[in-house]
Amino acid sequence: MDLVRLIYTSTITEQFEVDDIARILKVARVNNKALNVTGLLSFNRRFFLQCLEGTRKDVNEIYHKIVTDDRHKNPEIIDYQTISAREFAGWNMGYLQNTDSLRELFYQHTKSVNFDPYNMNGENALSLLLDIRDEIKKAEAVS
Repeated sequence: MDLVRLIYTSTITEQFEVDDIARILKVARVNNKALNVTGLLSFNRRFFLQCLEGTRKDVNEIYHKIVTDDRHKNPEIIDYQTISAREFAGWNMGYLQNTDSLRELFYQHTKSVNFDPYNMNGENALSLLLDIRDEIKKAEAVS
């Protein structure tokens, strides 16, 4: 079974409400688990940066639902490739809140205080998401 990794970004719309991130995560975790899709969502109150991993069919199905969600606009695929192994195995949807550590990671990867994932390439976006994954794992180990 061929696996793919899709990394995309989008901008929130006026329909997005503060509580939507919790709803998005809850639904994503249920739907992704059913399809055996793994990944991570990053959100900074303006942009979404998300990675999805799974079969081509399942990842494409989820992405098409995302782009029709009225809480997103200007979706742009940053990277899409066949992979041999998952980087986010065991996570139906990892998430790190918009904290100082997340803002520091954004800065480290973009060298800008104004994070804009539309300016990232696939390699840089994956590197950032892997660092976010590692930050989540560190936080979980301390808890």
